[in-house]
Amino acid sequence: MNPLPDALCARLEALEPLLGARASLSPERERAPTPRELAERVAAGQEDVVRLRAFTEGLCDIVQALVENFPHNIFWDLDYPARCLWDAGGPREMEAFARRVMTLCHGFGVKSELRFRYAHDFLFGYDWARWVMREPEQRAAIRPFDAAFLEYLEGRRESLLALIANNDAKYSQLQGVEYRNPFGFAREPDEETRLHRALAREGHIPVKAWRLEGEPRWDLPFADLRTEAARRLGLSREGRP
Repeated sequence: MNPLPDALCARLEALEPLLGARASLSPERERAPTPRELAERVAAGQEDVVRLRAFTEGLCDIVQALVENFPHNIFWDLDYPARCLWDAGGPREMEAFARRVMTLCHGFGVKSELRFRYAHDFLFGYDWARWVMREPEQRAAIRPFDAAFLEYLEGRRESLLALIANNDAKYSQLQGVEYRNPFGFAREPDEETRLHRALAREGHIPVKAWRLEGEPRWDLPFADLRTEAARRLGLSREGRP
């Protein structure tokens, strides 16, 4: 048993009901691990109590930020992000990593002006793969949760806010409780589930977030493959009012 702090174990367990069905994209499991199971898996065999506390606190903060800002999120595979948190370094580095991910959640989620409904594009690497493919010579060695990519996302948020302020055709000002969907396919929960399960079966997920090592890859046109899959499944918005 890992010497995780009792108070933080209780906090991790309190987050579990907030994750709903904890759906997983893994072909080997139906449900993603609970936050406590995830913490124990990542920190298995570790004895540095200071690092364990920092890791558990950071994981709690990240999961809480995801829950609060993406309450409709469907797939809760956080194995790879949790491993990246542990690999960030010592307690200070873990705290900085967690704070940065939390800030991105607040900046892109449903409580923000951007109002993206899911964290899937972030967690499963679509944003990262698209970014690397633009300049692979300079970016191929940068992993999905490395500081350089997180810095890009911070700048991307500011760029999107500027587009929204000008009521851009693609990134317009939303009305009421509408969620932002700049893609050419529908992303209601049932459609989002069907699409990403199909992509997982076909091996077209850039980051296998359900695995601790993640196996990130950017060298396929993942965005195009997703659009093609949506069209094949009848989820394309082309021709819809």
